[in-house]
Amino acid sequence: MTRLARAFRALDSEQRLAATAALALIVTMLLPWYSKTDTVIVGNAVKATQTSLSGIGAMSFVEAAVLLVSLGVLALLFARGEGRNFHMPGSDGAVVLLAGAWTALLIFFRLLDKPSLSGTQRITATVGLEWGIFFALATACLLAYAGWRMRAASPPEPPIVRRGVRRRRPVEEEVTVMTPLPHRDVRADPVPARPAQPAASRAGRRRPRYPPAPSDQLSLDDVENDRN
Repeated sequence: MTRLARAFRALDSEQRLAATAALALIVTMLLPWYSKTDTVIVGNAVKATQTSLSGIGAMSFVEAAVLLVSLGVLALLFARGEGRNFHMPGSDGAVVLLAGAWTALLIFFRLLDKPSLSGTQRITATVGLEWGIFFALATACLLAYAGWRMRAASPPEPPIVRRGVRRRRPVEEEVTVMTPLPHRDVRADPVPARPAQPAASRAGRRRPRYPPAPSDQLSLDDVENDRN
């Protein structure tokens, strides 16, 4: 019981409403759903006896389906309360909504088509409806409403990704970024001129004459004297 109470406290308000509706639906199956009137012929006398049958007492396909669906919803919410993570088609709210709608449809079908009881030549039986089946129908509608609230409160679960299947990576496209040109009014700062140098320093830095001039230049008379 401690485990059940702890899991119930871990649920949110919509899930608690769904769990309460599913549990109440199981309880309503213990209430009288049908009234059976047996007519017994004993000799020349006719005797009639009337008894009430609960949903579990008149178990058939419909009642068994309602019971199994309610237990399935409780098992789902108990697992969520314990923090177990598993995938449900659509979402938990969609599953609970479908379960409530299905049970309501089954109970409504029982309102129109009551279960038949076999009899003999000496015994006849007629089946009517009792107040318990109407409570069951209202509880099934409450379960569907709780599932609708759960579906509206939580987003749908992501799709199942198969293991071993590699996803194709998107092809990275080369993007050319155009840099805007500077405005015409924006110009570069002027380069400062070099400072003027004095004349003496410029004369000292003159390149030497090449080839250099001879220190003593010979004249034509000297050349003739050398020949003689």
